[in-house]
Amino acid sequence: MKHLSTSTRIYFGLIALLVLIKIFFLVSPITLPIAGNEGVFSPLTILTLGVLGFVGLLLARRAGFADVWDARVTNRQRFLIPCIAGLIYGLVTIAPLLSGASNRLHPLATGSDVHVKFPLSIPYYVYGAVFLEIFLRLFCVSILVWLISNVILRGKWQTPVFWLAAIVVAFYEPMPYMMQDFAGTTPIGSLYIVFSTVISSLFISNVIAAYLSRKYGILAAVVMRLSHYLVWHIIYGGLT
Repeated sequence: MKHLSTSTRIYFGLIALLVLIKIFFLVSPITLPIAGNEGVFSPLTILTLGVLGFVGLLLARRAGFADVWDARVTNRQRFLIPCIAGLIYGLVTIAPLLSGASNRLHPLATGSDVHVKFPLSIPYYVYGAVFLEIFLRLFCVSILVWLISNVILRGKWQTPVFWLAAIVVAFYEPMPYMMQDFAGTTPIGSLYIVFSTVISSLFISNVIAAYLSRKYGILAAVVMRLSHYLVWHIIYGGLT
């Protein structure tokens, strides 16, 4: 692998980490907090993600994204800034719950049992953070920017296209909750649901993660999500 760049080796290292966590859970099975997530840990899913992420890695370099280990990005930008952003997001998520209220700005922060207990929460949420950021940011956002800006628009309007892609992909996580709320509602009610989603911490955090990924590389987005999971799932949810 000497001919591979540092960024490419780190990417394959992230996929290898998913494989190791999968093997660990074969030895130490866990009960998943959300039904239907078993497929996320299947070998075929990991292989598919690895291929999609590698395609995204190649396209991201052509679409104006910082590389995984970009020499122009400092470790402060790659690790510290995303870590602070994730910790703040985590505190925003749990603050209403600590006061006994529900968090209307985060669909999952309802007080229901959506957590894995410590210490299995650590490998579980490391897996989730790496998996989601590779899929959502490295693949989905990158391929949309490349396809629309580089191919269709012949290299024009790359920045506006990026923000459009970041916003579209940011709907991925809250969309199931939006679809539940849409059932039986009026057109005005639907507009309110969309507006409520756009100002939610979940949606905003996804847009920020996309920005960090473009500016500082995919590791920055992973670090932000890990920091959020540390507060929300591992400390608050896993230890209480």
